[in-house]
Amino acid sequence: MSRSRLALTVALAAIALAVAGCEKSQLLAPTKSSISLNSGTRLLPPGGSTEVTAVVTEEAGSPVQNGTTVRFSTTLGRVDPVESQTRNGIAVSTFFAGTDSGVAHVRAISGAASGGTTNTNQLDITIGAAAVNTVTLRASPGSVGPQGGTVELVATVVGENGQAVQGILVSFNTDQGALASTTATTDGNGQARTSLTTTQKATVSATAGTKTSSTVTVDLRSGPLVSISCTPASGSGNCAAVQAAVSNNTATVLFTAKKVSGSSTLRTSTLDFGDGTSQALGNLAGDATITHTYTGPSGSTSVAYTATVQATDINGEAGSASTIVIITPKSAVTPINVTISAGTPGTATVSGQRGEFTATVAGGGETGSGDATIQSYEWDFGDDESATTSGKTTAHIYTTTTTQKQRTVKVTVKAADGRTATGRTEILVDKFP
Repeated sequence: MSRSRLALTVALAAIALAVAGCEKSQLLAPTKSSISLNSGTRLLPPGGSTEVTAVVTEEAGSPVQNGTTVRFSTTLGRVDPVESQTRNGIAVSTFFAGTDSGVAHVRAISGAASGGTTNTNQLDITIGAAAVNTVTLRASPGSVGPQGGTVELVATVVGENGQAVQGILVSFNTDQGALASTTATTDGNGQARTSLTTTQKATVSATAGTKTSSTVTVDLRSGPLVSISCTPASGSGNCAAVQAAVSNNTATVLFTAKKVSGSSTLRTSTLDFGDGTSQALGNLAGDATITHTYTGPSGSTSVAYTATVQATDINGEAGSASTIVIITPKSAVTPINVTISAGTPGTATVSGQRGEFTATVAGGGETGSGDATIQSYEWDFGDDESATTSGKTTAHIYTTTTTQKQRTVKVTVKAADGRTATGRTEILVDKFP
């Protein structure tokens, strides 16, 4: 044999002895030992990981010798390290889930150790969508206002043990409106979120894996519905042409404000009269009746006011209703003319110190014709004496004098609309005979 061949043979023999020595030095669990396999979680999102521990005990129940080699394997994902040595009977490895959903069967073996009839040396870890047991969906808030709005949709994904499942892709569906995103991934609480904007009643659902939630209805809330009507304070009809009074150029009307059947519950309401003033009406639990006086036009053109009921409901939604009040110019009237006539013995001289006086009113009718309606007559007899009567005739006794006296008699009449006018006459009071 050549020297080179001899050297090769010696080297190969050395390698073989080294390998044999390594195999001989690997410590495995003895016969009738058992392995119990556990993990931090049995549910993982794609790409997640969890620690896996193998507890190896001998037949008597004591831990196997430190350094006993345990080999780990899985049908899905991977374990690292594949082999681990025990310390106090425990060997540790880490399971890494891949991107695929499914159930990984993780197994641990060491020599003749087994999992017994219950296969304690094997555990199942469910990954991704395969872990989904139920999907629940809620909308917050559960409705939108009468003009539409946006709600948040929250889907919660849990596994068979009620544990929240993270990293699961959830698909959202709606029959109305628009979703901010049709998909979202669950967070650490197993929740996936998106938002829905709609102006109509919508039905939504969420799907994760093979599971779909029950449908949730996002309702369209009824808003505050109010009405307002107007009538003249006196008379009948509506407020399309309310004539201003001659006396003060104002018109008084009567409003009725109410909450319409089917309206949401009101928190507050206010009546804006349209002339710079307003009045609070509360929640309109019952019909509200409000009297208001408007100023009439200064010229010959009517003036219009828009009265508006503004309401806010308990959801913060607002609504309103309006009516128009038109005040027409006051009637043209003729002046009130007043004359005084003296009774017996004549208009020029009062004999016996007693005089009778009659006031005559002409013109001033509020319709532009006829005579004004007089409510009172205020008399001044010219001798520091006065009287007020409701009728047009009165009498007065003058103090006896030794010389003839001329007196000025005046009367001021007050009409029903508040206007006044004055008439006067001169009389001669005879001296005492």
